[in-house]
Amino acid sequence: MPARDRKASTISPQMDLAGMDPEEARELLAAALAPDPKSGILRLSDQPCLILRAEVIVSIQKQLEQTVGGSAKGILYLSGERSSDAGLKFLGALTDGISLPLTLEGAKRIIDASALTGWGRTEIVQFDPERGRFTVARHNSPIAQAYGPSKKPVCHFLAGWMAGIGRLLVGKELLCEELSCAAQGHDRCEFELQPMPMA
Repeated sequence: MPARDRKASTISPQMDLAGMDPEEARELLAAALAPDPKSGILRLSDQPCLILRAEVIVSIQKQLEQTVGGSAKGILYLSGERSSDAGLKFLGALTDGISLPLTLEGAKRIIDASALTGWGRTEIVQFDPERGRFTVARHNSPIAQAYGPSKKPVCHFLAGWMAGIGRLLVGKELLCEELSCAAQGHDRCEFELQPMPMA
């Protein structure tokens, strides 16, 4: 079988990720994916990954909620927060690197790369770096969509992940609270990030 003509597996820093049409995005992701059927390892820009439906994450979340109750929110939040560094490395590889300390431009590249990988479209609504406060909106959260109707916000993993990335952006420990969620019937999920309260 002849080898496919593969494009570069990373996105140049000058590329406008949000302005790509779906065909360009498909070609870019296809060029970045490297499946190895013999080992069972899939790589995206040389980072190991897997293709996982949001329903799998939500099934874990719902089982945690049934088993441990209200503590499930904290477990999922901490999982998201602790995985943010690895997520930064993963998305950084896809976008030809994101340097630390994280800048607002770097954060926007993370937003664009996460949209390419199916995590919805995020927008920074308000940003006050001096006080370490900002508001973020996420359209098409895969967690909210897979979860279904809920009286309370459900994107705990994403809230933790944003707190971890926000910490890298403002250099302070942050608390991220989901104020409203698409699972509650809102058109988007909204999160507020602010410095961790002093004990």
